[in-house]
Amino acid sequence: VSAELSGEAYVGKVDIEQHQVLAQKYNIRSIPTMVLFKNGKEIDRFVGIKQKDFLIKEIHKASN
Repeated sequence: VSAELSGEAYVGKVDIEQHQVLAQKYNIRSIPTMVLFKNGKEIDRFVGIKQKDFLIKEIHKASN
């Protein structure tokens, strides 16, 4: 996903075992969870395994 969105969006990964405070701050209860931010604010959240095409579509919708 990151490679297909180069320059459009940043895709990052956090190990919540090592960063438990961050997981608590964003109320991450299940793995995998993808939190979509725009201008520093959470705008959407996806829990569970999702297809690459679904994620790219959702990120494009959020950037408009």
